[in-house]
Amino acid sequence: MKKKLTVLLAIAVMSMSSVYAAEAQGPISRWLDNVTGSVAQKEQKAHQKSVKRQQKLAAKKKAREEKLAKKKAKAKQKQLERQKKAQEQKNKVQKKRNLIKELFSTDD
Repeated sequence: MKKKLTVLLAIAVMSMSSVYAAEAQGPISRWLDNVTGSVAQKEQKAHQKSVKRQQKLAAKKKAREEKLAKKKAKAKQKQLERQKKAQEQKNKVQKKRNLIKELFSTDD
């Protein structure tokens, strides 16, 4: 029991002293800051590049989708125009048929 208590007390003292040691600017902590700082900068630059790349890809995808939507709308408009012309032609033919029927029909 005494050993466990002693170990716990030693751990508590070490953990408290490590906080104070980390706050102090010694040569080792400065070296660690320099090393980790450059790594952090590299990671940040890489992240910024990937974000820019993703934004460019998203912009390209959006432009492509807009272009495709315009193309589909144009095709649909042409289809409607063709249908309208076909209906007009059909109506003209039907009118002419009716006129011919009336002309040649004999109403007795």
